[in-house]
Amino acid sequence: MSTLRNNRKKILSAIVVVLLLSILMSWSTNNPQRILFFERLAAEALSPFQKAASSVTRFFTSSWRFIGDVRNVYKDNQLLRAELEKYAGTDLRVLEIQQENLRLRALLQFQEAVEHQVTPAQVIGRNPSSWFSTLTIDKGSRHGIKVDMPVVTNQGLVGKIIDVQPSHAKVQLLISTSSGISAIVQRTRDNGVLIGLSTPRGFTRITRLNQYADIQEGDVIISSPLTGIYPKGLVIGRVVEVYDDPVSLERSALVRPEVDFDRLEEVLIIVNYHSPVDDPIGDGDQE
Repeated sequence: MSTLRNNRKKILSAIVVVLLLSILMSWSTNNPQRILFFERLAAEALSPFQKAASSVTRFFTSSWRFIGDVRNVYKDNQLLRAELEKYAGTDLRVLEIQQENLRLRALLQFQEAVEHQVTPAQVIGRNPSSWFSTLTIDKGSRHGIKVDMPVVTNQGLVGKIIDVQPSHAKVQLLISTSSGISAIVQRTRDNGVLIGLSTPRGFTRITRLNQYADIQEGDVIISSPLTGIYPKGLVIGRVVEVYDDPVSLERSALVRPEVDFDRLEEVLIIVNYHSPVDDPIGDGDQE
């Protein structure tokens, strides 16, 4: 019943409004001033609705414009990011090339200064299980490489060739426990035997020094002319600690190699060295 009453009220209200509008229009038909009055009255009545509609229109127009601007900014940002990533990659490649050039330039200068003929090679493989013992280079018998040829860098002694294939060869590192060479204290000319320790820090130890040997921290250790395989005077490393053995009455010292064996990428093989004697201490077993 209440719904029916509400519908009747709405219908009656609409009829009343229509009748009023009809009366006003007929009342002002023959009078221009009345027409203007009626137009002003209608304009005043509709003005709030027009302002509201205009505000809504401006709001949606601005919103769509803002959304479009955001999309454009996002696209520009994506393009800029792609450009930055491209240039960042270029910078990294340039940096790698620059670093490689520095290493190769240092090797070239060493190659020009050394009295022996050398062949450059790239390190192409290292076995995790023998990381501190051996590595593989990209030169082999086709390049004139032979077993027992010394391997060096501009920093110092690396090791020797222990196995040769047509296109590659295996190098036994100076820090391998299978390595043992004659060595000398550069400052005092005291002789000893250098053995590898195969430790992550890459240390070696010089042993069999006379108990009166004058060896100190910081002394440079070089290859001895008695080595049989390595030319004399190749830098091995520096003494970091000296030990005295009260039982054997010998001195020994811990030696840090000059070569960074963790970062070896390029090496030089000495291909024309011929020792006048065999290595008296049997420079380790081949691996």
